[in-house]
Amino acid sequence: MGLQYVVAKRVFGFDKDKTVKYVAKSVGAGELDFDKLCAKVSRIIGIHRKTVDLVAAGLVDIMSEEIDDGKTVRLGDFGLFRPSFVGKCADTETGVTASNIVRKRILFSPGKAFSAMLSKMSVTKMTVPDMDYTDGSNGSDSGNPDGGSGDGNPLG
Repeated sequence: MGLQYVVAKRVFGFDKDKTVKYVAKSVGAGELDFDKLCAKVSRIIGIHRKTVDLVAAGLVDIMSEEIDDGKTVRLGDFGLFRPSFVGKCADTETGVTASNIVRKRILFSPGKAFSAMLSKMSVTKMTVPDMDYTDGSNGSDSGNPDGGSGDGNPLG
């Protein structure tokens, strides 16, 4: 099915004239929870679901330890996970300290498998009758880059 989008009306704060613009807003197609993912993997590779669960949990534990040590973790064709942060600037070099770091995060860069899939993924317009996707109409623009809640709900 690929990605779906709706057309959303936006007024950008950097636009002095407050001109209305229209942008494509992604609409999620749902979510696959961890248990169902483990069940699907176990069916494909022919091992017990709990074994898949244990391997995945072990992978997350080791990745957490290594990322906590500042290392980038590469998972083959899956991609890589790199620790990073966002910091505030200062007027002088001595003004930059660890307290300037405001948010730590893990950046994910897709590997060959995901990059190939993304390059082939289709994008189609979703038509939803009598729905208004303008900013503020539903009161839940949660700050996600795509403007939605990320939970598959087309109303954000």
